[in-house]
Amino acid sequence: MKSRTKKIDKNLVEGLPEGESLQTISDKTDVFFSYSHRLDGKTVRERNYIGTVKDMKFVPNDDYIDQKPIKSERPLNNRTHEKKRKIEEEHLAGSARKSSPCVTASVAIGFAEDELFGLSGEVALCVNRGSKESSRNPDALKETSETASIWKRLELCKTKAASEIPLYNTIAEETGLKEDLTAVWGKDKAMAAISIASHWLNTGSNAAYLYESWAQSKFVPYPEAITSKQMSELFRELKNTPNWRKDLFGARIKRLQDKEMLSFDATQIASQATEISYAQYGVGKEGGYQRQVGLILLVGDESHTPVLFRILSGNITDVTTVQDMLFRFDEITDSRRIFGAVVDRGYFSLADLARFSDAGSRIVMAAKTDAFWIRNAIEEAMPHLWTNAARIAGDKCWGKTIAVEPTFEDGKKRRLWVHVYRTDGKAEQENSAFYEGLEAFEKQWIHWRPRKGKDENTEKCTLRKSPWMKYFERGKGIPGQTPLVQNDAAIDAATRYFGIFCNVTTMECTAKETLSTYRARDLIEKTFKGGKTNFELGVIRSHDDDTMEGRFIIGFVALTILSNLYYRMKSQDSIVKRGGEKKALTLAEEMTFNELKNRLTTPRIIFDKDGKGHWLEVTKRQHEIAARLGFPDLYKTVPECK
Repeated sequence: MKSRTKKIDKNLVEGLPEGESLQTISDKTDVFFSYSHRLDGKTVRERNYIGTVKDMKFVPNDDYIDQKPIKSERPLNNRTHEKKRKIEEEHLAGSARKSSPCVTASVAIGFAEDELFGLSGEVALCVNRGSKESSRNPDALKETSETASIWKRLELCKTKAASEIPLYNTIAEETGLKEDLTAVWGKDKAMAAISIASHWLNTGSNAAYLYESWAQSKFVPYPEAITSKQMSELFRELKNTPNWRKDLFGARIKRLQDKEMLSFDATQIASQATEISYAQYGVGKEGGYQRQVGLILLVGDESHTPVLFRILSGNITDVTTVQDMLFRFDEITDSRRIFGAVVDRGYFSLADLARFSDAGSRIVMAAKTDAFWIRNAIEEAMPHLWTNAARIAGDKCWGKTIAVEPTFEDGKKRRLWVHVYRTDGKAEQENSAFYEGLEAFEKQWIHWRPRKGKDENTEKCTLRKSPWMKYFERGKGIPGQTPLVQNDAAIDAATRYFGIFCNVTTMECTAKETLSTYRARDLIEKTFKGGKTNFELGVIRSHDDDTMEGRFIIGFVALTILSNLYYRMKSQDSIVKRGGEKKALTLAEEMTFNELKNRLTTPRIIFDKDGKGHWLEVTKRQHEIAARLGFPDLYKTVPECK
């Protein structure tokens, strides 16, 4: 019996290494490198399995994590063909025996750092170059008394895998995050928080029990062991530190640029823990009623960094959170209020706009187009939305600003600005969706057949109660017998505003400025998504309030590092050869976050007899990536540890 197979688009799989192949058998997708070699005049093909695909993400196996093979260089011990492996072993052994003259020559041209290790040139060369001979067959170097002594001394040196962790540490320094954490909790706890956040980002998991074994072989800012129990205690200590919210968030906000706008958003995280008081029943973002915890976040639109988070009961609505955050902000920081914020249409109401206007708050808010005063603004702007003067260059968009003074619930009029936009792409999508739905309903109508004993009377046909019926003439058409007659006026009214969207501001500004500010809010959605995807932000592994909030502090640290890294990946482009052509691409266009991690896996740090660290196995490509991220000296000095 043949195994059932299905194809999978590997372009949709996150984190795949370059040159891989996929094989799906019986719903299990294996990831492997395909190799071939000539042996006895024949081509022999082999496979080196390196992991699987789960939920459209690459899950490496232990062999891949340990050896980090690439397509062009397969670990010798992974050879399945016995004869070929023996040939290569003999070749490597012979190369090792002849290595001394080469080493001497190499030392003479540039391995002066050998003295730092207190080792001979032979070993220093092997270490610095990552010598294939020594790493694959160390016994070959132990054949003489001299090399035996070298290996004995080499064993006294310790090495740690650095991977992309120094990058996280450097971002924490550059953004002032390490300094702010240290000011609130002291150096030890700050280093521990950054180390745990690095574990979450590196592994994609925030499970506490996995940290201790992971950290043993990694170069982390806090090198001491942290057990699962100790981590829970750390979470409690972070949360129970007096005034930590004002101290931390106040420090983060002071680092913002003058009058920087902040994007505001909320999400809900499901939790069944009965000891968490915040876990209450409420309606989730995707609909449905569940026990959940609310999380709100503020992100600077220009600095691209989170500055504040709060945990709320799962039954508090998003509209309530706006009021809580923007009008009682002095309870969280020393600032009296937020200078300006960007919020989505879920918060759109005249009552909130009145409060924002009266407080002098600069607010950019997405508007619901069904409000009568918004419709009036749209109609006024409509003749301009096809003119060149209204075109927003580089955005495939047209915009017009209309000043309005709607009457509010208290009877007062307040001045607001409605920014009306039209995009052809949005119009096309909405038109396609509408007419596809309309035509599908017409087919349902004409193919309807009565069910015996239930709705044999066509007047009881359930299709008559469909919302689609408002687009057809009343009293015309019989289900299953005669077609419906379209109501042109109703359809024209429904499609008139396709491609149209609006923003409202409490301050005067242009349509272009408002659009740019609002689109910066996209960052916060990506921040939430990145947290849930890359370190399980949407999973609460706590059973009480203290440890849960302590976990969210670490999550805030990880989000700060991740959002800054995303921004750096998008901000600088470089000339890259693609398909025979040279194109200017950002790192974000070249690779995903997981691909970036995979390309930064090899760097290691070796510690000499004095405990001083030195970089190993850093490739030219890794130096290039670091430079494009804004850190050209990342691999020139070893970051400070505790």
